[in-house]
This record gives sequence, structure tokens and C-alpha cells, in this order.
Amino acid sequence: MMKKLLGEGYTNIVTRTHQELDLTRQKDVEDFFLAEQPEYVFHLAAKTGGVMQNKLNLVEHLSEGMQISLNVLDAAGKFAVKGLVYTSSVLVYSEDAKQPLSEDAPLTRDFSGVYFGYILSKIFGMEFCKSVYKQDKRKFIAAILPTVYGLNNYGTTVVPMLADKFSEAVISNTPSVEIWGTGDVLREFIHAEDVADALLFLMEHGVGGQFYNIGSGEEYSIRQLAGILQEVSGFKGELLFDSTKPESSKRRFLDSKKILELGWSPKNRFINRIDEVYREHMNRKMLGNLDMLTKA
Repeated sequence: MMKKLLGEGYTNIVTRTHQELDLTRQKDVEDFFLAEQPEYVFHLAAKTGGVMQNKLNLVEHLSEGMQISLNVLDAAGKFAVKGLVYTSSVLVYSEDAKQPLSEDAPLTRDFSGVYFGYILSKIFGMEFCKSVYKQDKRKFIAAILPTVYGLNNYGTTVVPMLADKFSEAVISNTPSVEIWGTGDVLREFIHAEDVADALLFLMEHGVGGQFYNIGSGEEYSIRQLAGILQEVSGFKGELLFDSTKPESSKRRFLDSKKILELGWSPKNRFINRIDEVYREHMNRKMLGNLDMLTKA
């Protein structure tokens, strides 16, 4: 987001790392808004992770996710922020909804899955944006994203996790890579640069109180993703899909007609950008191993 804003000529940009500002602390968030008086806010922060991380930390993900959403949105409302774009997730839609998923698709009412804390906090944030517009006519917008990939992403979601696995397998010369699930789950992938471009576009052209799907139109199964990473990495071993391990919903594909008709479109193709993502993870693994050898 910073790269996009600077590239477009914006200079008066205020950011804070998690170490500098804990968004779960309401007073700290309000003190920040009071001191900085931002006019426009891109709310990208969340408590998230992969399937197992969510499964093992249900209360943490619910508690911290809700606090992060509420504290920032409430402070933005109190301190008269003119415009805010809040990032949500395709997971908010009901699994039974017709696909591709439009902004009118029903939001989920099933909070029994491992992602329920994350989903609940995102639905809350979306409805908060809608309420601010209804009450104060301020431009609070929610952007709904599919699976995001790109550089500097070392989390436990599917792309960085598999990039790490293939990097480790190549370095260690292991005979196989284990992948959780059947491999049949489908995911729509969008590059982080396209997300940043879309969020700025919505700040400039979006309508307050509205939800906007931000999709790429590019969908791959986890098996296809693994095959692409196998080819990119040069890994010659076997891919082992463990169907006893948990996996999330089979398909989540966004209908992005609403923002496309406003004039925005994605610029990056998955097949053209995944190589650099893998290379970044490989270089990080190699530097880590070199550091361990040096210390030894």
C-alpha cells in the first residue's frame, strides 16, 4: 500500500508497525488518531492465519480480531475521518451462496468452523462501515478480497506455506512434499499490488456504505498451485496430499463486476508473479541456513 501511495505522489502518509501501536488497545488507538488527525484511512490490519493456527487459537483470533476492527473503526468515526477503506475476506460469504459470489450474496450465519473469529470480526467491520455511512454520510467502504499473495508475506496461508515447503524440499533434497487436504479446494488468487491499486481506486471512486469484491478472475486448485510451485522450484520429488488433514471450503470465487464497471481492473497474472514469490522464500531459507552454519 505504501509503495502504491508513494508512486501516486502521496507524501503525507502516517503508518505504525504492530510494535509501535497495538491496535487491540483502545486508548492507544484513540491517542494515535488524536495526535495524527488522519483524513483518510486504509484499514488493512487483522488477526489471521492458516487452518491449524486458527484451530489452535480460537479465542485469540476472535478477541483480537474484534478489538482490531472495533478500535480502529470507532476511532475513525470519533475523529471525523473523511474516508476509510476496510479490508474484508471472501470467507464472509455463506458457503451455500451461488457462485461467483456477488456483493448481494448472503453473509454466513455458520460460525462453527475454525475461521469463525476472523469471519465474525470481518462481518462486524463491514456492517460498521455501512452504519457510519447511513448515520453520518461519510465514505466508509468495505473491500472483500480473495486469497492475496505477493512479496514480504511469510504467514501461514497457502502460498507462503507451500513456497516454504518447496524451498525446504529443494535445499534438503527430500523425496516428497506433503500438502494438507485433497488438493481439490479451489482458490482465487490476487497479487498484493492489485489489491493496493484497487483500495486506492475505491478511496477515490467508491461509494460510501458499499461493499466491493476485489477479484482477479484467476482460480486454481491447491493441486494446481502445488504443480506450479513444483515446476518453478525444479523439485523432482513426489507430491503427497494428506486427505486426513483439515481444509477449508471447496470454492470461493468472487464476482467483481461492480468494481470492474467503475473502471478498475487487475494488472498482474498469477503465473507471471509466482516465480518471484518462490525465489524470495528460497533466498530467505538459504540465508537462514547460511546464518546457522556461520553460528555453528
